[in-house]
Amino acid sequence: MKAVTIASVIVGVLAFLAVGLFIAQGPQPEIIVPAEKLTAIGPLEISNTLLTSWIVMVLIIAIAWLCTRSMTLIPGGAQNFLEAVISFLVGQVEEIAGEKNGRKFFMVIATIFLWVIFNNWFGLFPFFNAIGKTEDVNHHILETIAEQAHDGTPFEKRDKFGAWFMENTGGITMAKPRAKAVEFEVQAGDTAEVAGDRYVVFLAEKFTDFRAHAEDEEAAPTKEAVEGAMAALNADPKAPKVHIAAEGGHGEAAEGHEPVPSATLGAIESVEFPGRKLGLVIPFFRGTFSDVNNTLAMGIVSFFVVEFWGFQALGLAYLGKFFVAPWKSPIMTFVGFLELLSELIRIISFCFRLFGNIFAGEVLVLMLTFLMPFLFVDVIYGLELFVGFIQAAVFALLTLVFAIGAVEHHGDDDHHEEHGAEHPTGAVQAH
Repeated sequence: MKAVTIASVIVGVLAFLAVGLFIAQGPQPEIIVPAEKLTAIGPLEISNTLLTSWIVMVLIIAIAWLCTRSMTLIPGGAQNFLEAVISFLVGQVEEIAGEKNGRKFFMVIATIFLWVIFNNWFGLFPFFNAIGKTEDVNHHILETIAEQAHDGTPFEKRDKFGAWFMENTGGITMAKPRAKAVEFEVQAGDTAEVAGDRYVVFLAEKFTDFRAHAEDEEAAPTKEAVEGAMAALNADPKAPKVHIAAEGGHGEAAEGHEPVPSATLGAIESVEFPGRKLGLVIPFFRGTFSDVNNTLAMGIVSFFVVEFWGFQALGLAYLGKFFVAPWKSPIMTFVGFLELLSELIRIISFCFRLFGNIFAGEVLVLMLTFLMPFLFVDVIYGLELFVGFIQAAVFALLTLVFAIGAVEHHGDDDHHEEHGAEHPTGAVQAH
């Protein structure tokens, strides 16, 4: 009986893994660090991380309204839960900063904590990085090469274009399970003509059995390789068809760009895809803090509120923390400079600590969904819930600690004694 039970468990686990591998396996990840642009409203570019932050903002407001729309003296249900959360946060802030400073700092610290944790946890929903609009990568490649030809300069650095083989590259779609990623690379120093030749060879190698057999992959394709690639593409009815511009032809091509120059073919007017295309899903939703711009903005906000509280509490005397006359104390002058430097470096540390953890978590979830769905992803999701909470707590607590240092760091011993007498616990913990 025991052996039957063990065998049943093994079969169940294998079936579970098989379902994950053959049905739920995600596409091969294409890791893109910058937030992808969805659209634009005038000069304002709407990225997927910005859209996510707006949705989270609406979600927080909606939860607060639903929990407090029928407030009673004796709370129950949702109101009781919300009051418990707020009471806990108030207690933690006052325990660290003391009652007076705690009440002053609470709204900003609680807002930072709730904002970060809601965004971090919201980004774990499975539709993140999966549903979006499709980008025609072929058009993007041709447009980039055409722009380089128009500038008349070679590519300054290696340029990589990531894509998937897709049946359709228009409209709204989901990232196809088990979609294979491909990459087209232009080398640093390539002219637009060489890049055009590279693209023809790339298409033949990816869509047909043609292989260029180049000894040096970074070297420019030979005339024989480009002509062989064109022959392979024309021989396969399902392969892309490269249309050559007429000699001396000018004007816009079908893709909406100038003809792309080619060292071997003259000029490429357009590329037609009768079968699979080169596309990439630009997700509508992506974790807010997987975009370094958002974490940098949070770091700047934290910096300015701390400096505001410092000036509010001490006036211009707050500057004495950073600027000490050299003739009074050369050592303290140097220490003050280090204090000023550390104050500015906080912005960077805030920015990259949060960005690094959240972006790395997203990449890890995507990789494991592709490699082994249903096995390690569940564990990683639990870890990411914990990491999301820790990052929110760290960001909020560090802002609180820096705020305490800003309002208390001065040479007035009487102020220290007064604060210590009123809030002994907070004063000890703050230092």
